[in-house]
Amino acid sequence: MNYLKLILFLFIISQKVHGQFAFNNIEFKLKNPPSSSYKIIQTEKGKLKKILEFNDDGKIIFDYRETEIPPFFKWKEPHRFIYANEYDTNGRIIKRYSFNSNAGLSIYSYEYGQNPLTKTLNTQEYPENKDYKQNTNTYAFISKFKNFEQLVKSKEVSTIISSPKIKGCVEYLNEENKPIKKKEYSQMYRDTIVTTIKYNSKGEELSKQVIGISTNDIKREVISTFDKDSEITEIINFRNGKKTSVYTFAERKNEAKNTETTYSERNGILNIRHYTFDKERNLIRVSVFETNFKGDLIIPVTSDLRKTSEMVYNYNKDGLLEKEIMTNYKTGKKDIRKYKYKIERNQ
Repeated sequence: MNYLKLILFLFIISQKVHGQFAFNNIEFKLKNPPSSSYKIIQTEKGKLKKILEFNDDGKIIFDYRETEIPPFFKWKEPHRFIYANEYDTNGRIIKRYSFNSNAGLSIYSYEYGQNPLTKTLNTQEYPENKDYKQNTNTYAFISKFKNFEQLVKSKEVSTIISSPKIKGCVEYLNEENKPIKKKEYSQMYRDTIVTTIKYNSKGEELSKQVIGISTNDIKREVISTFDKDSEITEIINFRNGKKTSVYTFAERKNEAKNTETTYSERNGILNIRHYTFDKERNLIRVSVFETNFKGDLIIPVTSDLRKTSEMVYNYNKDGLLEKEIMTNYKTGKKDIRKYKYKIERNQ
């Protein structure tokens, strides 16, 4: 199971209310992208929502986005994010800018070693001033950055680059450049942890084991089993060498019908997300169901299941998300978002 889907499953099982969606969460994918660098600018009701800038190789170098103000904060400006990447000649990320208008400004740099193959993460942070207050959207000013060049030439980036580098995670890679071992300090466990990862002959992740160095105790195990069209993953948490919790998730793919289905169980309820794609692999529908768990994690998607919510995606002629319709069947609420775009080719 890939990292993003694992995070999704963890989010689903941690919620009391299932079937909610993140709006405007579809990756930009032009049907006929320019052969040179370009930008895609997205607006909703005339307000800027996203800017994505691509280099000559079609890789993202600048990603700006604005999201809604969280309901528990009384901010005057949206929550803003910037992610930007620099690459080496092999197409590997060597520097990643991560700016969060509420949480802070960081630059991550990656160093690649040989014999053995390694990838080392270094972090540099923008210093907090004396007036900084947590959860006040202090860095809303990042809205002034509208492209990669503005960002990297800014005084904020200069300040970060002049700050000390903090060495973080070290990954040991196999010949396919996939991590087989990671060593890093964990705030969660308050210990340096070593994660060992194993793959099958297809490159699919079979297991992941996390061990704390100070006690040599297992902290977590992730075990995946694969069938012809399905994958089942178990996350097992430990404390003092004993199991404390086990979460199980599953995923099934039907290539003939262009669908994928994910399953998770919590408190006796089986939660199901059914993804439908068009022939170009654009996600066009996500339907969320629930039913009583009867022992089988993977079951057919039928009309007998309770549909709790659904998201429908429509795309324009360029292949970009044009409209999304979210229906919450528990509350009867329907929410529709529409987007417009401007494509700019860089000179």
